[in-house]
Amino acid sequence: MPILDPYGNPIPRRPPAAIQGVLPLESPYRSYPARGLTPERLAGILRLADSGDLALQAELFEEMEERDALLFSLLQTRKLAVVGLDWRLEPAEESREARRILRAWEEVWWGLPLEALMTDLLSAIPQGVSLVAVAWEWDGLLWRPKGFRWVHPGSLVYREAEDRFLLATREHPQGEAIPYGGCIEHRYRARSGLPTRAGLMRSLAWLYLFKHYALKDWVVFAEVYGQPYRIGRYDPAAGEEERRRLEEAVRALGADAAGVISKDTEIEILEAAKGQGPEVYERLIRLCNREMTQAVLGQTLTSSEGEGGSYALAKVHERVRIDLLRADARALATVIREGLVKPFVAFNFGPDRLDLAPYLVPGIEEERDLESRARVLQTLMGMGLAIPEGWLREEFGVPAPDPGEGVLPALAPQERRRRGLVAGQAFTDGLADRLLLEAPTPGLAELLRAIGEAQDYEDLRRRLLALYPRIPFAQLAEVLDAALTLAELAGRLAQRQDSGLDR
Repeated sequence: MPILDPYGNPIPRRPPAAIQGVLPLESPYRSYPARGLTPERLAGILRLADSGDLALQAELFEEMEERDALLFSLLQTRKLAVVGLDWRLEPAEESREARRILRAWEEVWWGLPLEALMTDLLSAIPQGVSLVAVAWEWDGLLWRPKGFRWVHPGSLVYREAEDRFLLATREHPQGEAIPYGGCIEHRYRARSGLPTRAGLMRSLAWLYLFKHYALKDWVVFAEVYGQPYRIGRYDPAAGEEERRRLEEAVRALGADAAGVISKDTEIEILEAAKGQGPEVYERLIRLCNREMTQAVLGQTLTSSEGEGGSYALAKVHERVRIDLLRADARALATVIREGLVKPFVAFNFGPDRLDLAPYLVPGIEEERDLESRARVLQTLMGMGLAIPEGWLREEFGVPAPDPGEGVLPALAPQERRRRGLVAGQAFTDGLADRLLLEAPTPGLAELLRAIGEAQDYEDLRRRLLALYPRIPFAQLAEVLDAALTLAELAGRLAQRQDSGLDR
């Protein structure tokens, strides 16, 4: 029984011919839809894409990325974060056949233009779909990919009944099916539903439109901001020629500051109102920029569009961004395995070996606070917990020394047993809880809760202002002063214990 592809067709044992005649390669910019874009026209372009015709939507999304510097930067950040990962290959299983297939694929994989290939496939993030055509060649031993060509999304026609993209060519402008192994297809799912609506640009298109409306108005405003208005007044009995000369004189005053007019006419110069700056345009553009950043990166604090915040909040936002990176990388790895590695296995080892196709694994390491982790481990060791040396070296990336290699001197046994610093730090960390239990000050619990729940400095300020009438700050200052004194004394005692002065 033949092995079938996702569309029910038997998987061949030989690669297809190279794809030729893709329509948009002749004129990739056919209509410039971003020029003179209006809400009505944008809605029409999006509705056309919903029906399966991606040409105008794809061209619009490409122009948006080209015209908007911030949008280009955000998408580049998202793509390059994936491309710059450390990628590795792993066998599908530990069998001898899987290892043999892995070795054959490794010889091919590391010679491919990986950065260009991944970047082209990741254009699915803004567009919703990306296809890269693959050309195969026989080298005498193996069928191997010899070249890749990005297919403009405007060349694609979506057929909803089959849930597949067809390729519009000169011979088949309505679209033809892509043979197995002829293309790598990457669909990005920013949301559920039709893949023609799944790209990030669908969410960004309206923000782009409003932002550039504001930007155009801002530029027009800047041309006349601060300039005096020239108003010409003419007698109702004045003829057409006198009115024309008056208009020319008013216009000439802007550049020449001179003009010749009839004595029956009058020109008045009004100073422009001061203090009415372009705040409304700037605020709208900043709002659109923040929303774009939020949509692409999942946060704003690691980009220039953030308005500040606590370090802890920035770390939370960084973790959100790591989650996006992990999802993008895993999706790309799956796409390359399905669209490139499995066809390689089918053409060289047979379709019945598809399950043995190697896996592409991205190396994603989240940044860790090693200093805080070391303090925790020091506390645990001070409490008597035994920690394996091998695990500790692996956790902190410290290799074991080679025989004869010089090493830094280790602490003496009596020094390793010192626990003054550990005990002093533990005492200081528990001061807040002890203050609540042993010296309950009115409002202290509310104050600590407000600090812990605040999202940023502005939120904390609002919470403190609301609490201010109910907290006796004079009494609270005395308690805090006592706590600081206790913390200082604990530190001095810890130093004496570790130095041996208390023996």
